[in-house]
Amino acid sequence: MPRRLGRGFWISAAWIALVLAAALAADVLPLPRYDATLVGPPQAGPSPAHPFGTDGLGRDVLSRVVYGARVSLGVGVGAVLLGLLVGAPLGIVAGYRGRATDAVIMAVNDIALAFPALVFALAVVAFAGASLTNVLIVLGVLGVPAWTRLIRGATLSFSGREFVLAARALGARDRRILLREITPNVAVPAASYAFIGMAIAVVAEGSLAFLGLSVQAPTPTWGGLINEGRAVMDGAPHVVLAPSFVMFLTVLSFNVVGDRLRALTDVRQSGLEPARRGAALTGGPPAAKVPEEGDGALLQVRDLRTHFVTGRGVVRAVDGVSFTLERGRTLAVVGESGSGKTMLIRSVLGLLPGAGVLRGGEVRLEGRDLAALSPKELRGVLGTRLAAVFQDPMTALNPVRTVGAQVMEPLRVHLGLSRGRARERAAELLASVGIPEPARALRRYPHQLSGGMRQRVTIAMALSCGPDVLFADEPTTALDVTVQDQVLRLIHRQREERDMAMVLVSHDLAVVARWADEVVVMYAGRVVERGPAEALFERTHMPYTEALLRSVPRLTDPAHHPLHLIPGRPPDLAALPPGCAFHPRCPYARERCAAEAPPLAEAETPGHLYACWYPERVGRDGLQDIERVDTRGR
Repeated sequence: MPRRLGRGFWISAAWIALVLAAALAADVLPLPRYDATLVGPPQAGPSPAHPFGTDGLGRDVLSRVVYGARVSLGVGVGAVLLGLLVGAPLGIVAGYRGRATDAVIMAVNDIALAFPALVFALAVVAFAGASLTNVLIVLGVLGVPAWTRLIRGATLSFSGREFVLAARALGARDRRILLREITPNVAVPAASYAFIGMAIAVVAEGSLAFLGLSVQAPTPTWGGLINEGRAVMDGAPHVVLAPSFVMFLTVLSFNVVGDRLRALTDVRQSGLEPARRGAALTGGPPAAKVPEEGDGALLQVRDLRTHFVTGRGVVRAVDGVSFTLERGRTLAVVGESGSGKTMLIRSVLGLLPGAGVLRGGEVRLEGRDLAALSPKELRGVLGTRLAAVFQDPMTALNPVRTVGAQVMEPLRVHLGLSRGRARERAAELLASVGIPEPARALRRYPHQLSGGMRQRVTIAMALSCGPDVLFADEPTTALDVTVQDQVLRLIHRQREERDMAMVLVSHDLAVVARWADEVVVMYAGRVVERGPAEALFERTHMPYTEALLRSVPRLTDPAHHPLHLIPGRPPDLAALPPGCAFHPRCPYARERCAAEAPPLAEAETPGHLYACWYPERVGRDGLQDIERVDTRGR
């Protein structure tokens, strides 16, 4: 970290510390009083007795500069704290709530920014009177719009991170998410901007003092000292240069420190902003066929649709997806990137953006319609009955909170356990997912664990309240092959021991063939093939499924053998081609494929559905193309 901050940062931080220490200890330093006259010859230059010289009344300039730092730095720190105390809550609420709340707060904020700051400060101080309190309040209020905009931007970025999404998936309340997840992360960029804000406030106070609108003589301030020195500038330039030089170095140091911290804590957007609920989507394609036996299933999804209204048109991210899932079984959702797999999971969980989203269809958990639940009722389901493991554990875990705090949170929120009992249960959970020394791991931060250990922590969090359905969204992404196998075995074992149902999202057909009981193949937001894993892999009917199977690397291939690729590119979801969405890339496409979209039809195996006009042309060696030892993976 010291090398990353650089030498300039440490020199600037040392100067700020020196000036601050001198200001605080001015009364005990061997310096004459700032208002003591004739302590030396008037207008005398720098000397060992008076390093900064004396002014026209024989007062020690160094003493006045040190005492003046109290006012200048005090106004800088006070104005920043005042602006932060008012602007930060407004920015957090605007960024997290969004929609109407955001529009109202930011409209008022933009109006406040329209007023010229210095003119406003001059008018208020001139009307209310020149005093330290008035200057501090005015500069603090003027900083509120900037703080609001900054904190709002940081909140927008962090509220879309997966650790916030994971907290919502665990059923955490908005207030708890704001206090425990958003605020600690927003504090990091806020701290970096605070130094820049102090520099601005010091300059603004100096400007007001130069105009005689800050604290009055004989109390010194840097701007006031510069103003007083103008009368003797010709004969004693040190009277002006000394406070100017100290003020310049201090402002420069604040900017260097703030800019360096900002570079190290830069906020980057990632993921979707979780929000409450979008508008209902009416019409659309006909509902996909759902098997009769699904009526008594644990989880039942019917004609689920999630469309986003954008400037380019309506993006059909999930378009009429239906499936059922029974307890103790694993449903795999497969497809290329952009096919709608992750958005399907978020649609089922209700973790969608609030603006510009159209929703339709039903999601029923043991017959209970989740789409009809209020936010409070849905929080009671998320984490306790439905839980999720996201693909990147580093973004799914809050980097500024310990592992123990994050694993304990759902236990305390949903189960009402005491802190001590929650810690004991958290250690048991970490041990159950194979983390050695769980009590020690609870005290660590996510960055102190390996990728595999972090993923085990997210699994423990998801399992903490005994959910009925576990959603695993590509849980082995970026893990090496050995760790992938360990994580998948762990999830499978936990599913069997807890008698859960599981939805496994993956693009790896070899993984799916080993662990899944049923498979849903998605393309362009729609289901193009669905059925029991063994039947689907043994006899594929959809050319897209066949292409995915042929893309899986085989151990029997010779060295340097080129991988099979699916020609073309996935379609633009805002401008889907007419007919079958896969026909531009399909080697078997005919005229009818470009004109009519095929519905889901039932194959010879019960429960095996496919969307293709000419399934007889698809290869019959699907399962044999994958290096799979056991159909069930047991």
